[in-house]
This record gives sequence, C-alpha cells and structure tokens, in this order.
Amino acid sequence: MSRRTPIERREPAVLGVLLVVVLAFGVLAAGCGGSGEKGDAPNEVPVSPEEAGEVVVRVSGTEGTAYAGTYGSIAEEGEPRTIEDTLGDEPTEYGVELEEGVSDGVSALFEKTQPGSGELEAEIVADGEVIAESTTYAEFGSVLVDWFPQAGLLEEAPPGEGSPEESP
Repeated sequence: MSRRTPIERREPAVLGVLLVVVLAFGVLAAGCGGSGEKGDAPNEVPVSPEEAGEVVVRVSGTEGTAYAGTYGSIAEEGEPRTIEDTLGDEPTEYGVELEEGVSDGVSALFEKTQPGSGELEAEIVADGEVIAESTTYAEFGSVLVDWFPQAGLLEEAPPGEGSPEESP
C-alpha cells in the first residue's frame, strides 16, 4: 500500500496565503503614502527665529489647568517673560520679541502649579507653522520647547588636526 502526500493541494494554499499577505502590504503602503490634505504642499518653515515674520509661544491643554513659566528670545541682554495663568477653552498665545541680528533662539518652559492629570502643551509657532511642541499629563508636569537656528554643515578639518586621513 502506498501513501500519497497531497502536494498539489499545499501549493495552492501557500500561494493563497502569500497573495493575501502581498495584498495586505499593498493596501497598507497605499494608505501610508496617500495624498491627505495635510502635507500636500508643505509651507516654507523658517530655519531660524530671525528669519520668521512672527513667532509666538502657544499654551493649551485641559481647561482650568493652572500653570506658570517663562518664555522668550535667548539673547545676551534679553530676560525671559514670566507668566502665571490658567488655561481657558482656547489656546493662549504669547508674542516673542526678536531683536535684529540676534538669532540665538527661542525657549519656553511651563509647569503645572496645581495637582491634576490634565494636559498642558506648549508650542513654538513661526509664521503659522508649529516648530516645536511638548506635552505633559503628569500631576505637576512641565513642558520645555526650544528653537535654535540651524547650523551650517561642519567644515572638514585640515590634515593634521585630528582628521582620519592623517594616520601614521
């Protein structure tokens, strides 16, 4: 008596599973690269605070959350502004004054001043585009956002000053 293994039946089953997997990846890939409304035509984001027309620090989160903190331009002589406030139903925006020729950056630090697990979020917004954001839900949590100018590419070190080309 001989036993036959139904090999013919396994191949179609394996091919069917493989086809389902390939189709699933295709659907996922099409969904990831779709043309949503956001991101179709990205706006020009300034590379530094100095190049922005308007820079604001936006604070938002759970209505009634009390917070305090500082924000402002990081300049040699500039002092950050101090804020103590409570979140309303709309975000609060604080304008950042930038001095001509000073491009050290913008920074903001806020913390919850009363216990509670509500949300506290801070954003740096330049010309309507969110540059940096931070969110906390911790009871006395804090948020820190910074925006520093983008540095140019590092120049190549001359031979003899630590470059890998100068190996003995």
